[in-house]
Amino acid sequence: MPAAKATAPDEAATEVAEPDEVEVFGWVTLEEVERHWTTALDLDPEDLALHLNSAHQQCVAFLNDREPDPVLDRHKLAQIMQARALYRSLAAGSGDQLGGEDGVTVFPMDWTVKNLLRPKRARRYLR
Repeated sequence: MPAAKATAPDEAATEVAEPDEVEVFGWVTLEEVERHWTTALDLDPEDLALHLNSAHQQCVAFLNDREPDPVLDRHKLAQIMQARALYRSLAAGSGDQLGGEDGVTVFPMDWTVKNLLRPKRARRYLR
């Protein structure tokens, strides 16, 4: 007797979403955003989209208006971190500080984000 073909008990539950069904903001999906910025989905969806798209534009501008090809994980992380920084800068207001007296200063683009977009390369020094 031939072996029985294994099938999933619920075919609909195992289907993967088509690529055009996944909403992408710049380089990231909402699933990727939630993985690195856990409170992001608490924001109004339009506000979140604004922060993600603005962060993407800033990241591309920092890359001299060139889209990376291929888009690496570090590019995606930089976009998410920049979107979070944009959100926090709006919450900080004109004082550029969160958390009262001992707060954290909010800068336009953090050096960590910049380093993710354009990593520093090791330099050779002649002896």
